[in-house]
Amino acid sequence: MRAARASSLRALALLAALAGGPALADEPKDPWEQGEPRPFLSMEVDLGTSERLALAAGWGKPHSRWGGLMAEGFLTNAVASLRLGGRVDLQAVALEAGLRLNSTFGTLPLPDVDRQESIPEGTGYDSRVLDLSASGGLPLGPGFAIWGVVGVRQLSSLGDVQVQDPVYTIVYRPPWLAAASAGWLASLRGGALLLGGRAQWAFETGRGGAPFVRLGPVVYWRLEPHLALAGELIFPVSSPDHLGLVDQTSAYLVLAFTAATGDRPRLP
Repeated sequence: MRAARASSLRALALLAALAGGPALADEPKDPWEQGEPRPFLSMEVDLGTSERLALAAGWGKPHSRWGGLMAEGFLTNAVASLRLGGRVDLQAVALEAGLRLNSTFGTLPLPDVDRQESIPEGTGYDSRVLDLSASGGLPLGPGFAIWGVVGVRQLSSLGDVQVQDPVYTIVYRPPWLAAASAGWLASLRGGALLLGGRAQWAFETGRGGAPFVRLGPVVYWRLEPHLALAGELIFPVSSPDHLGLVDQTSAYLVLAFTAATGDRPRLP
């Protein structure tokens, strides 16, 4: 989900902060790295073009380097999702697995054809999937290289259809969807601002035709110790389908607030 990408950006923001820099109007230092490893309960709330609430119980430095269990709810005007799972985050590499329950509001599974022309509309449908992901980043030049791999295993019996995953917005023939991404982000304003782009390739969709490839800009800007602006807009440059641009674009812009036990977050 988007959470994996946002977590990777937070890890890179931490690496940028450790490199030092002048104090600016925003926040170059990641407050979560300053704490001691401990048992904790944590929360993250995203508000904007999509709404997200993530609760975690684990050990380590919350929102930084940690391992434990997560419950995550995700809401847009098209879908409501709930995921239960676990995560191990070492910043350069983060691994996550969970069961995701989806309920779409107005779309249906697609016919099993070579080229999709539109997304069927209706009363929506429910599905269960297994989510697997690995992501991270490494310093490269005046910024950071980012990478990620996601896998989705459809667990619901939907018949001989294709599905557009409501979170990743990629059409695939069940049971498997897999995609890889890579990009680069410049570290600006002493490490408070990460700005760049990434490309995504859906290398396993169970379909033929042209490969599905998207690319576009990414931003993560820590405004205050526990408040950040995160956004992404990746749009298709290659697709096996003839769907509208919006139907194949992944985009969000949110304010993300983080909190955890053992810490007193400061609001602006």
